[in-house]
Amino acid sequence: MRSSRIFCPELSSPRYKCTNIKQIHHLAKVLRLRPNDSIELFDGRGNVAKGNIHKIGKSHIDIDIGYISSVKNPYQRHYQAVIPYIKKENLMYSVQKLVEIGAHSILIYKPNKLDQSLAKRDLSKLNIQVEGAVIAACEQSGCNFLPKITYFNGLKESIHAIEEQGDLEGVFVLDTIAKQFITDHESLSANNISLISGPESGFSETERLIMSALELKTLKIGHYILRAETAPIIGLTKFHNLFGEY
Repeated sequence: MRSSRIFCPELSSPRYKCTNIKQIHHLAKVLRLRPNDSIELFDGRGNVAKGNIHKIGKSHIDIDIGYISSVKNPYQRHYQAVIPYIKKENLMYSVQKLVEIGAHSILIYKPNKLDQSLAKRDLSKLNIQVEGAVIAACEQSGCNFLPKITYFNGLKESIHAIEEQGDLEGVFVLDTIAKQFITDHESLSANNISLISGPESGFSETERLIMSALELKTLKIGHYILRAETAPIIGLTKFHNLFGEY
């Protein structure tokens, strides 16, 4: 018996009608599932259900939903990545890996030094692709908690959104010019961690002034300069190691 898992935003009904073209293609064409094959469904909020395929059509798949259970998030602290818009392929890679290593939310901002490949692009269309990549990453990795994705026109707006959530105690800037390494903060007690990273060409002078005025702590990830898509992934991983959350 073959099995798979898909994102289902609502598990309360006894039957789910999947109309997502990508999910249909994956289940019917890639995995070649058939009626009566088992499947796992999750709603992105910690609820998981066992189901069986009832019917497969060209435009939909009907799935009978069985027993629903709830699971706890394995990460006790709330981890938030604040990342810039970068080249499409690199952005998709970054958000997928952030999902796989337990980011609770991802804030994507438009940096002052925006990559030229995105300068004339409709970013709202890119946002739709990002959200699809996040769902796919949850389906593939076994993550049952769908990160919240929020978009901002600039770094200042994204930091303001963090301020509205609470204080800035657990906000850290991953910066190549920082003098302290992440391991220097072993006594950190903040339960909400936000990591800000910059684009490939670095933060602008204006962005640095904004962060400096707020006295945000800057941290160095390692001895070498990381790519824009890699920095938030390594940064979050180091915090997991720091707190023993592997």
